[in-house]
Amino acid sequence: MKILLLQPPVAEKNITSFMYPPMGLIALAAYLKSAGHEVLLYDANIEDSPIEGILNLIKTESPKIVGLGVMSVNAYRAFSIARLIKGYSKNIIVIAGGVHPTVEPHHTLECPDIDFIIRGEGELTVTELLKALKEKRDDFSKIPGLGFKKENQVILTSFRDLIPDINILPIPSYELFNIKKYWGPYTSRTPFMIMTRSRGCPFLCTFCGVTKMFGRRYRVQTPQRSIKEVDYLVNQLGIKEIGFKDSEFTLDPRNVEEFCDLLIERNYDLTWNCNGRVNHVTPSLLAKMKRAGCYSITYGIESGDQKILDNIKKQITLPQIRETMKMTREAGLQVIGNFMIGNPGDTRKTIKKTIDFAKELKLDYAYFGFTTPFPGTELRDEAIKNGWILDKSMEAVKYEDCIMNATSLPTQELKTYLNKAYRSFYFRPSYIFKRLKKLSRNEMYNSVRGAWAIFKDGLRVKFNS
Repeated sequence: MKILLLQPPVAEKNITSFMYPPMGLIALAAYLKSAGHEVLLYDANIEDSPIEGILNLIKTESPKIVGLGVMSVNAYRAFSIARLIKGYSKNIIVIAGGVHPTVEPHHTLECPDIDFIIRGEGELTVTELLKALKEKRDDFSKIPGLGFKKENQVILTSFRDLIPDINILPIPSYELFNIKKYWGPYTSRTPFMIMTRSRGCPFLCTFCGVTKMFGRRYRVQTPQRSIKEVDYLVNQLGIKEIGFKDSEFTLDPRNVEEFCDLLIERNYDLTWNCNGRVNHVTPSLLAKMKRAGCYSITYGIESGDQKILDNIKKQITLPQIRETMKMTREAGLQVIGNFMIGNPGDTRKTIKKTIDFAKELKLDYAYFGFTTPFPGTELRDEAIKNGWILDKSMEAVKYEDCIMNATSLPTQELKTYLNKAYRSFYFRPSYIFKRLKKLSRNEMYNSVRGAWAIFKDGLRVKFNS
């Protein structure tokens, strides 16, 4: 069966300093190909004329099935694309999977042009659904993880158990897209690609919805399975840098060390970066990661105020953060911190503490974003209960805007703090001088692009206030 997997655009135009491939879709593509299906993939985020491209692909390839990767930030664009597809041919079956159909199944199935939704991990559910469709069965109620409409009623089957051993999954079908069109905000080399070694997260952060898709049980590939994927990326696609986008790369230190040993044995011309958690790294682990080609770690710090960290159930302390940043720098690795502006309980004082904390930590880069109550998170439930959400429509859910006020500040004032944070951190003479001494040519390009984005964001906030 011919299947088109399609990633709808997140925004009308990319405004971020990164462009990552749709890992969920390429993982699903590989699984479906192993089951004998013909799979096409289209990522509308990297195309100049995505709507025209989608129609042309459907007309020329005539897929029987179109699968949409739907997040809350692109849900309405996904619905528009589903309408476009059905407008071309009512016979094409449209399936929506991803975080949004998982956490908002009824909202997703309100779209009349979506035939089925997949809740949670998609590999097994989609395979069973395709088998049922091929056999022209009309009873789908026994397929776990599925949602559909029958006689205008939404039917949700039981949740499917998570895949216990993710080592059985094939290497994602990286070859289905143009790797030259993807980049990261802190990358130093190209060709660049991202990779994930794990699924699930045991932590309780109120703003994160990872557990809704992949559960609280942490499932990680064996080092041997992961090195096969690295071998493929390096030897077949010529990748020079990998960004490991696991929610927490360092959760199983022994596994990470064994994986690093395999990378050291390979001695590839390869650099990589990852996400870490401040209470999981040690000097010996960081040293091993450095030897294996790691050059930077991104930590979710979120706030410079302990009470705010406790409010969002981050389960880390300010002393732990300070010690880990120092430890990471001493290991010779770049340190990147992620911070959120507008956390529950934030005040002018706590926001200023967060900005000052970012500068105190001597980070190489800092990313600031508005705290966003994404559907499916504890934070959204809390925000709805307390009336914090500024616009309850799903269209309002965006990466780049303030859609919640859980602070003591007037909303218009709160919106100015993101720009203030970036200017305060990046436009310090001491920071600029330090970065100029270190920057590679690619990093220089990213820094200039980031400064321009900050300037544009400042204008947007000013004129929208």
